[in-house]
Amino acid sequence: MDFRKRIDDYRNEIIQTIQDFVKIKSVQEASEEGKPFGKGPYDALMYALNIGGKLGFKVENFDGYAGHVEYCEGNEIIGVLTHVDVVPEGDGWTFPPFSGEIHDGKIYGRGSYDDKGACIAALYALKAIKDLGLTLDKKVRIIFGANEETGMTDIPYYLSKNREPDMAFSPDSPFPVVYGEKGILDLILSKKINNNYGKFSVKSIQGGDMPKKVPDFCNVIMNLPQEDKPDLKSIAARYIEKKRAKVELIEKGDKIFIKYTGKSASAISPENSDNAISGMMEFLEYLCLPDSDLKDFIQFYNERIGHSIYGERMGCAFQDDISTPLSFCPTIINYDGETVKMHVHIRYPIKTKFVELMAKIKNTLFAYSIEIKVERHSKPHYVSKHSFLTSTLMNIYREETGDHKSKAITIAGGTYARILKNAVAFGPLFPNEKQVAHQVDEYLWIDSIIKATKIYARAIYELAR
Repeated sequence: MDFRKRIDDYRNEIIQTIQDFVKIKSVQEASEEGKPFGKGPYDALMYALNIGGKLGFKVENFDGYAGHVEYCEGNEIIGVLTHVDVVPEGDGWTFPPFSGEIHDGKIYGRGSYDDKGACIAALYALKAIKDLGLTLDKKVRIIFGANEETGMTDIPYYLSKNREPDMAFSPDSPFPVVYGEKGILDLILSKKINNNYGKFSVKSIQGGDMPKKVPDFCNVIMNLPQEDKPDLKSIAARYIEKKRAKVELIEKGDKIFIKYTGKSASAISPENSDNAISGMMEFLEYLCLPDSDLKDFIQFYNERIGHSIYGERMGCAFQDDISTPLSFCPTIINYDGETVKMHVHIRYPIKTKFVELMAKIKNTLFAYSIEIKVERHSKPHYVSKHSFLTSTLMNIYREETGDHKSKAITIAGGTYARILKNAVAFGPLFPNEKQVAHQVDEYLWIDSIIKATKIYARAIYELAR
């Protein structure tokens, strides 16, 4: 079937539709009636459904949680799972993050790659099938969620109203085919601070602001009598010179504000980052704080976490033969003078058992009287790479691109595929293209998304005929 020519005819329309989509700031906000994730995600959901309606498809909105467009009938359902919400834009953009500007063949903007470009690609892939008058044997639904970035409560709600697709793919990953995704675990570690006094008394600690992002800042406020200021400045100067650390001290009356500036990255892959919490904990221990519960927590951190990223000091450095090793990343810390709480983001290997992982972590924390709470857990997802779904999509990718070297992969990231029994992730990021999801200056290659649209048309057709 000549999907390529039909999609080329729609090239300018696809580009403009993506640009307009990016202009909607669909970051989660306070819930409103009929808008469970706030106005932005709801507006983006309605935009996608309205485009589906204009393209001639049946559309349905499920209470603002999710929606779908539908084509053809059949006892079986083929699903394409995308999401319309985005992470906060952050600072330091070269071009406005919600403008959809085009520069050097790329559409810039938050969500251009993750996942709005793929939403529109899937719609126009289905449009190409419809234009060619192809009647499919199975029902096709392109499903749009509005809460992928902040909890994935949208698709479970959708599935409470609809039958689960028999087969599905999520265009929210690298090509060629992602047949496995690591487990996701968010923990809250906490410790009551019953005594914290004496020289260099810490009053507050605040670092990080996103649970899936390596923190690039950590701030501390300390009480500091006038007579102790020379000692602190001298110690800090030696530390900064020794470690070449980005530590800044600001005096305000009898208090001193300390700021550690690190280097951010996705907590999924923290290898090339500088965790500001780890930097600040190391600095605070260097100050030789008086004995206290807080000092005990700081020593725990430096002994059992420090700058390590694979959980080896925590005794949970799990790994297997089909996915990358476990990653262990503190992302947020808060100390208010009474309790220190720290958010830890973990991605663990596909073959690792959750019970064993938790037992290892709890055993380490027990010696330090630190409490632990599971904030979120999503077990690993795996579909055999020899399954009909995986092998069919791999063959389509190879035939459409001529790339016969790439193989099906597993990833540390999480997509909607992990919610369904028989689903994989499938593009639109081509091999050798830079991963820009959640990054400043996120962009989408125009030629790549047009190529991906052609692949998706073929994929939907082959799976549904």
